[in-house]
Amino acid sequence: MTASLPKLDPREEHFRIPGRHEGSSLFLRFLPAARTDFQPRRAVLYVHGATFPSALSVAHRFDGKSWRDALNDAGFDVWGLDFLGFGHSDRYPQMNRPPAESPPLCVADDAARQLAAAVRFIVAHQTVEKLSLIAHSWGSMPASLFAAAHPVLIDRLVLFGPIARRGPRRYETPPVLPAWRIVTPQDQWNRFVEDVPAREPPCCRGRISRNGASAISTAIPTVGIEIRPG
Repeated sequence: MTASLPKLDPREEHFRIPGRHEGSSLFLRFLPAARTDFQPRRAVLYVHGATFPSALSVAHRFDGKSWRDALNDAGFDVWGLDFLGFGHSDRYPQMNRPPAESPPLCVADDAARQLAAAVRFIVAHQTVEKLSLIAHSWGSMPASLFAAAHPVLIDRLVLFGPIARRGPRRYETPPVLPAWRIVTPQDQWNRFVEDVPAREPPCCRGRISRNGASAISTAIPTVGIEIRPG
C-alpha cells in the first residue's frame, strides 16, 4: 500500500506494484463494494484513455457522483489503473528529455503488458479467478490486446467509445509523433466543447470550468498502437 496520496473517498485504498520497466511502479486505486451482500465478490478494472488518469475519469464526480460510485453501489469492487506517465504512476525516463528525442512511449503493446501486471495483482489480492474490464477510448486497444491474450482472466470486456487503427490514405504521410506532450487546461476545455452543435451551450458548463478537470498543465506520454510485421 502507498501512503501520503490524497484519497478521493475515505474508503479508497492505494497500491503500488512493479511496472513493466525496470525500477518503475504502477499506481492502482481501489474502492471496495459499498454492499457486502453480493456474492461472490465481483471486481472491475477501469482502463483509462489517452489523456485522463483514473482520478479524472472513472473516479471524477459530476454532481457528487462518479461512474466508480455507480459501479460500487451495484456491488462491484472497483479498481483504477494509471498507466506509466499518467496520474500517480512513475514517469518514463524519456519524459525527462525533449519529446522529439524519443518515439511515442505508451504504445498499446506496452500498455497491455502494464495492464497484465495490474490484473494479476488484483486477482491475487482479491482471491478471484477473473475480473471485468471497462476500457475507454484509446484504453480499448491495450484492453483488447490483453483480453485476447488472457481470456481466462476476463469475466466481461466493455469498450466505451473504442478506437481502432486506421492506416493513412495513399496520398497521406503518417505523422511523426513525439515521446510525450503537454496537455493544458485550455486544451482539455477545447476537447470538451469541440463537438457541441452551433448555438448550443456546452453540457458540462457549470460542472467543469475552463480549467478542465485539472488545475495545471500536465505532461503525458504520447500513446498509440504498435504495428508489428505479420
